[in-house]
Amino acid sequence: MSANAVVPELPAEMGVHVWRTAVVMPFITFAFVAARFYCRTYIIRRSWTIDDYVVAATMVSIIIHAVLMAQATYHGMGLHIWQFTPELNSEYYLWIGISSEFYVLSLAGFKSSLILLYLQIFGVNNKFRIACYITLFYTLGYLTCNALTEFLGCNPIAKKWIMNLPGHCINSVAANIAYGAGHMTSDLIIGILPLTMVWRLQFPTTKQKIGLSLALSSGLFAWAVACVRWAISTYNMLTYDRPWWAGISFTFSILEVNTGLICACAATFSPLFNVFTSRVKTWKSRASVSWHSSARKPSISWLGSRNEKEQPTWRHMSLPCAPPPPMPPPAAHTLRPAVSNDSLEGSEISMEPIVSSNAMPSAKSEDEFAHYDLQGLQALHPDRIV
Repeated sequence: MSANAVVPELPAEMGVHVWRTAVVMPFITFAFVAARFYCRTYIIRRSWTIDDYVVAATMVSIIIHAVLMAQATYHGMGLHIWQFTPELNSEYYLWIGISSEFYVLSLAGFKSSLILLYLQIFGVNNKFRIACYITLFYTLGYLTCNALTEFLGCNPIAKKWIMNLPGHCINSVAANIAYGAGHMTSDLIIGILPLTMVWRLQFPTTKQKIGLSLALSSGLFAWAVACVRWAISTYNMLTYDRPWWAGISFTFSILEVNTGLICACAATFSPLFNVFTSRVKTWKSRASVSWHSSARKPSISWLGSRNEKEQPTWRHMSLPCAPPPPMPPPAAHTLRPAVSNDSLEGSEISMEPIVSSNAMPSAKSEDEFAHYDLQGLQALHPDRIV
């Protein structure tokens, strides 16, 4: 850091990736939150519960955190340390301090929503309910300490971003390592907690049990992201080029809170998934019926089409000083008595239905099957005079 350092156009270096992540991830998370509330409102058709309100508030906190992170990239986040000026360094730590408060608030939101969801599902079990309350107390306890440490970690408070002020600060390296360990352990406990109840239940198939386990323990994905972020953050505290490595660490911070809220929403998607699979099965059955019905449609025989082409077309042509053309000869019909058991027996007109599976005419006279319907179920003879 030097007063003569050349500051590039911001955002730059790792700040570009932080800015992109801060812009894109809230849109993805909002889609999952909207799907959660659609499932609760229009599929399950029930009123919102406390975990739904916590999810909505967490979504607002995540949006504010993303905006602050994107704004911090215009104040030096992601640059190398030799690209900082003293003024830019003060701006950088000020924006980091503000955004860290909403980061902690977002963590508390998605962790609490998962625990409250577990209490609604398995709260009838006394031991499980006590375990959820202990986990909730532990999670909110260390996160409250984290928020207070971020705000009151220096005396005076302004020393956090103005380094040359007289005063003192707590050991930020030890605090960040301790709180990072708290993030990982709480995520791991929250991810394993529902499995202790799911695998004690009886399901028709093992596939259903595994599917419910994956849905309720989706918080383990947030735990994996938290582990990566904690490792990078710990290395960042011990390296010389801290602002550049902090860009990677804060990128994973954005991913951590957004992934956690996505997991909290995905745990409630079972009714939505059931509706989707049932509609897919309905579409498949309709497509199968349509395909089989189209496969039974008749195809015009080549013999009938050839006879139609070979049959002459009689048209009236008026020529000067020429007699009118003779009328075409009547078509020859095979005369045979009509056999019928209905009330038309003995009449001069008869109609005989002929059922055919593939709508292909059998070996009869050439004009006998000149007309049949599109379904190939019935062939109709022309009118015959007995």
